[in-house]
Amino acid sequence: MKLKQIIENLDNKVERSERAAFLQEVSLFNEYGKIIYRTDGMREAAEKISKIVENAERIALQETDEWFDDVTVKRNMKSLRTNNESFKKTVAEVAKLQQRLEALYEEMGGTLGRYYEIH
Repeated sequence: MKLKQIIENLDNKVERSERAAFLQEVSLFNEYGKIIYRTDGMREAAEKISKIVENAERIALQETDEWFDDVTVKRNMKSLRTNNESFKKTVAEVAKLQQRLEALYEEMGGTLGRYYEIH
């Protein structure tokens, strides 16, 4: 064995303290799930926001005669509807990405669980 190979082997060995810290970190892998699984609140918020937009448009258009300029209100409400549709589409995209994220997280947890203890 050459000196270069011996030095490379020494460099690749993991210190006991490093190994212990790693095993502790791996054992807490499931704790990250609390952060990963978070889509329900977003969907509910999107539904509530959509209802707010619908009511805002209905109420603003009814009160146009008394308070606001009719043309401006209609233009603003159209913009609000457009933004709301974009918002709902974005939430749907985020939900798909969230599902993909959850699947990857579970797959990684399964693989790590084969080799290390996860609490």
